[in-house]
Amino acid sequence: MKGKKKRVYGLADFFGGYMDELGQLTLVNLMFSVPAVLFIGAFLLINMYVSQSIFVLLLIIPLLSPFTAGLFNIAKRLTLGEEIKAWRDFSFGIKSGWKAFLINGIIAYPIISGIILTFSLYRGGLSNPVILAAFISSLVFVIFYICFENSFLTMLVTIDISAGQAVKNAVLLFIGGFGGHIKVILSYMLMSALIFSGLMITGDVLISLIMLAVPFILLMPVLCSYIVVYNTFITLEKKVVISEKPGSDNAEKKPQKEESPEADREELEKLSQGNPEEFVFVSGRMLKRKKIKEMLSASEYKEN
Repeated sequence: MKGKKKRVYGLADFFGGYMDELGQLTLVNLMFSVPAVLFIGAFLLINMYVSQSIFVLLLIIPLLSPFTAGLFNIAKRLTLGEEIKAWRDFSFGIKSGWKAFLINGIIAYPIISGIILTFSLYRGGLSNPVILAAFISSLVFVIFYICFENSFLTMLVTIDISAGQAVKNAVLLFIGGFGGHIKVILSYMLMSALIFSGLMITGDVLISLIMLAVPFILLMPVLCSYIVVYNTFITLEKKVVISEKPGSDNAEKKPQKEESPEADREELEKLSQGNPEEFVFVSGRMLKRKKIKEMLSASEYKEN
């Protein structure tokens, strides 16, 4: 009997999964777009008539954060190849993750505001070596922050882990998952370039707004989350012993790790193989492979 065919991650797998659930994903995009359009419209009016400030518009970030939890739950199920039911899975994601995502959004607001303010101060001064060095340092921080958010939010919806452990391990996965993070950043840059090119070609404000609105409502919300979760999950699957969150089809079918110590040891032996200095994720902690080998050796010594 032939074993299960190993999954091959790539563009065919990515877009194949998305197209298989296109109808349900369009419904999810429409559901997310309702609060998004309401909040964006309200803050645009406030910005026009009360306070013309980008920092007022950025308040949309924490307000939409609970709904983003629903998007990431959908993206997780899509990545795992599970069936999507738009209302069930979107509402479950909000219900189970709104608090952690809201706290993350509240923290993200001053960070993103600070980044925008900082970069605005660099304009016209990059010829100064000190300012150029500060600009490069800020750019490195922005890349780190994007990578951190990718790992942190993906872990919240894919792994049964506390927010504190997710923060610690997201920092450690900055290097370990850098390839996936770069794919996410390049994907976002490509989408931004396509949108900007479309706006430049039309030259008409109304047509430009329609061009932005249609893909945002019908395509962008789930696609952006899916890009993050899919690319980050590839790293997590290689480096993490995954105890899946409730609500996952796989979580319902798999026995708990505590019920099978032999399976735990088998997983540890598998993770101990490879570069001894490389970090992997075990039971809420990032450990070097050589440390796992030491733990296994110590365990064998006690048994003997």
